[in-house]
Amino acid sequence: MRVLHLFDYYLPDTLSWVSRLLLHLPDNTEPYSNLKPQTSNLQTVSIAAPWIVDNAFCHPDFHYYRFPLQIPGLLDAKTETEHPFWQRLLTRSQRFFPTYSPWLWRQLRHHPPDILHAHFGPTGCLYLPPAKKLKRPLVVTFYGFDYRKLLHQRPVFRKKYMELFAGAARVIAASPLWQAELERMGCPPEKIALVRPSPDLKRFLFAPRTKPAGRLHLVQVATFTPKKGHLVTLEAVRYALPDCPGLQLTLAGERYDRALVGQLQTYIRRHRLEAVVSWLDPVEHGKMPAFLAGFDAFIHPSQRTPDGDHEAVCVVLLEAQATGLPVLATRHCDFPDQVRHSETGLLVEEGDAQALAEAIRKFYWMENEPYQAFCRNARLLMEQQFDVRISAAQLMKIYREITPQAAMSENL
Repeated sequence: MRVLHLFDYYLPDTLSWVSRLLLHLPDNTEPYSNLKPQTSNLQTVSIAAPWIVDNAFCHPDFHYYRFPLQIPGLLDAKTETEHPFWQRLLTRSQRFFPTYSPWLWRQLRHHPPDILHAHFGPTGCLYLPPAKKLKRPLVVTFYGFDYRKLLHQRPVFRKKYMELFAGAARVIAASPLWQAELERMGCPPEKIALVRPSPDLKRFLFAPRTKPAGRLHLVQVATFTPKKGHLVTLEAVRYALPDCPGLQLTLAGERYDRALVGQLQTYIRRHRLEAVVSWLDPVEHGKMPAFLAGFDAFIHPSQRTPDGDHEAVCVVLLEAQATGLPVLATRHCDFPDQVRHSETGLLVEEGDAQALAEAIRKFYWMENEPYQAFCRNARLLMEQQFDVRISAAQLMKIYREITPQAAMSENL
């Protein structure tokens, strides 16, 4: 079974789990460096995107359709931050003046894949016509901004989504909440499927840690954008600090929204939190398990923004819990599906810094024995519901359901 995965950009760090998902499709359970390029299923995984970054997620065993306009030797990108102008130009222009999809059609027409799998709703809209021309089923996965923010900014996609829902073979959501949202948006319920975002638990190992009462070192790993709730984090820390001497907070992530970063820095100076708050650059994904092992709890008070932006796939919450790190977060979108309140962490309402401060106090004064229960429960939840191998099996099941001939031939 040959599946072509379609992106507008392959692959940002925030979607790193997708590369592991593709790698762990059934019969792909060994590390890619140990696989031999003969009849391995990995030969059936192809990637198409107008901009491809040769980073840690660009596995050599996948096949890539590289756009000639990403000029070899001139526009080779090894990290997300290289050639930002050309990256934005090539990716954003495709929605208005598609050049990559016609080029890709010419590469595929004589040897089409069995399935086209588009990642993000707008990508699905772009590649629905080629899928029809190739007479191949289209699968599309929705992740976050494509549910509400995009419809708020560009209402024309309401009509495009109806065409996509009618033409796609399957539409995949990341949680039961978003399954219901897709149905509300007009997708036929029989076409909706669930594949949870999941970390690789063999990479994110359980990290034993102890925490005496009277100590708490918090960490928030997130790109600096309004929906991540960084200001609420700072407010909660300030409110809790008089009752929690020695409380520490580390912030790590790309400083994407410069205005927000300036606002946070001003808040820290105004309230004299310089000795409490540490700033770090983005953490390389391969170093994340060891990094998370140095903290007592993960804090992430995400919130909806006025422009409709929100979280959906927040894999860092899952990665933190996989290492046994309890989570302090909000009842935002599908967070209650990813974090079990009073079992693997504590959840409060969006924007409620006082309630979050109370959660901080609870963990600060928590004795080691109840703290250990949170740590064990966090890891157990990941093992039961969020292992990448479980998600990969669910995805393969979807592929086989929509290509019965391919499934039969694999079993001969």
